[in-house]
Amino acid sequence: MSWLLDRDVLLEAARPDPDGRILAWLEREKESCQTSAVVIAQLAAWVRTKDQRRRPALLAWLHRLTEAMQGRILGFTAGVAHTWAEQDRLLAALEAPMTLEDSYIAATARRHRLTIVTGREADFRRPGLSVFNPFAQLPPGYGSPDWEG
Repeated sequence: MSWLLDRDVLLEAARPDPDGRILAWLEREKESCQTSAVVIAQLAAWVRTKDQRRRPALLAWLHRLTEAMQGRILGFTAGVAHTWAEQDRLLAALEAPMTLEDSYIAATARRHRLTIVTGREADFRRPGLSVFNPFAQLPPGYGSPDWEG
């Protein structure tokens, strides 16, 4: 399976006390993980809201992240745009709107047949989208040395 990582999952690595299950899962799945340029934009905007003490470290983290994801950050291409237009029509008919940013992320996942990895699953649970919530679906102790899975 291939994954599209949402901002909350990527942010775990920047937290002072990250969820070890998420970090272990990301390490195990790293070759199958991609993200959207929209997610990178969201993270870049978030970093710029932080105070002057934290901002340099977070900018360095974001730079390391984008370097590590090199070649796996998917842009909003013409193909994604067409997928977005069809998705927008479908969601309007279902009266199931999404924010513009989330709809771009969802269209990227649809276009590339990726499962969205997010703790914000309610924002993405729509027909035709596959969502995995590692915060809720990974078992306690996942990835720890004594975990038996």
